[in-house]
Amino acid sequence: MKVTTEPRENRQLALSIEVDPERVEAALTKAAKSIAHKANIPGFRKGKAPRHVVERIFGKSALIEEALDELGQQVYREALDQAQIEPYGPGQLEHVQSEPLVLKMIVSLPPEVELGDYRSLRVPFEAPAVSEGEIDHQIEHIRKRHAMIEPAPDGTAADWSQMVTLDIQASVEGKSFLDRNDAGVVLDKEPLDGSAPILPGFEELIIGMKPGDEKTFSLPVPEDANYGEFANKTAKFKVILKDVRLRTLPGADDALAQTVGDFETIDELRDAIRQDLADAKRREAEAAYVDRVVDQLLETAQIEFPPLMVEQELDAALERADNLLREQKLNLEDYLKALGKTRDEYRAERRPAAEARIRRSLLLSRIVELERLSVDPSEVDGEIETISAATGQRTGDVRDSLSRDVSQRRLELELLTRKALDRLVSIARGEAPAEPAQ
Repeated sequence: MKVTTEPRENRQLALSIEVDPERVEAALTKAAKSIAHKANIPGFRKGKAPRHVVERIFGKSALIEEALDELGQQVYREALDQAQIEPYGPGQLEHVQSEPLVLKMIVSLPPEVELGDYRSLRVPFEAPAVSEGEIDHQIEHIRKRHAMIEPAPDGTAADWSQMVTLDIQASVEGKSFLDRNDAGVVLDKEPLDGSAPILPGFEELIIGMKPGDEKTFSLPVPEDANYGEFANKTAKFKVILKDVRLRTLPGADDALAQTVGDFETIDELRDAIRQDLADAKRREAEAAYVDRVVDQLLETAQIEFPPLMVEQELDAALERADNLLREQKLNLEDYLKALGKTRDEYRAERRPAAEARIRRSLLLSRIVELERLSVDPSEVDGEIETISAATGQRTGDVRDSLSRDVSQRRLELELLTRKALDRLVSIARGEAPAEPAQ
């Protein structure tokens, strides 16, 4: 058997295998017998037709195709051994030449990652500061949450900072968009965190209305997935104002501090808010810092991987999406029909993200290797304890759910990923331990 190789881009190799004529003949004879057993050939019992008859009726190409089912796998494995190739995954048959029989296979090779002098990486980090304005903003939210609500005098027109009661009917192209009676709406230019207007501009159109007033108007629906089929269309509203109430905010003083927590003074409350904001901003900044460190290293890293890895990642991503949709009594095919997209279009859209995930994963795996990082069984046990405490489940129940090899391996990989990220951060800040012996 003659084997030749030709490097291809993206960690692929073209492998040409020329099979010995004697072996080809034996395989074709065996293939003819197999076809004769499966086909009804006039004048012959099943399995008894000679090779030349089978070849005349079905053609030599049919015999070659039948023979390759077994022969192709055999010679491919032998060729890999002969050429000392370690493939990443199964090979792909690119071309078959019949005379002489030559199989041209595309072999995916393991990815290759070169990080260079990654230990010289330095990325500055500065903890974000908390401004007095941010603290004032939080104090204002606290005041709003503790506002006193009381009836407004008869005939009072709706204005900012008040609470109104509305009957609201809205439709989009004849379909009901919103139907609510006795809806309480706070007319606030700066609503509390987590609250959102019915539609942008809705509150402004309520200003000036009095109890008993009826008003019709139209508003554009934002181009946002949360609005589903109504997104980027126009909603027609009919609103009746039924009631206006006044909101009186408490003062930003010691009494407010004593109301909301274990504080004696407003300064103590401001200090607690300052610390909470500082902690939250630092966590957010550190998460962004990790991404900056990884992205900066990715810019200089030389990472090559075969296209097969991308296809596998896309397969896994689509399977995850389908499982999530099935939890909502849907499936991926119906979802794609609703979007007006084919599966291939959907895969193409997600290809850049899949490639980015692979590059990041390979980089972190290489850091694990170079830094000699590992996970002890005791660390896995500690993670199980943490998970059980966070979920409120008994440790034994969590341990049982993670007892399968695949679950244990996933947990170990998560811990290794954290260690790799932690080590990269320490390197980028110039705080890494001594480089391990290679």
